[in-house]
Amino acid sequence: MGRYISIFLLFVFAGTVLLFGVPLVMGDLVGEFDRVIGNLVIFFGSFIITQLFYIMDILKKNTN
Repeated sequence: MGRYISIFLLFVFAGTVLLFGVPLVMGDLVGEFDRVIGNLVIFFGSFIITQLFYIMDILKKNTN
């Protein structure tokens, strides 16, 4: 279970860094609403990716 939590947190932190880092390089082109939507997309996307890793591990265990 700890493996999946670390995968989830890795994707959340990487996405958040990119979400706040890209406007620093390009200038502040996005508003506050766009950042909130971006954070929600990062959170739910990371959750889905973590679930896919979990499903792949379950399928791997069932085939052996």
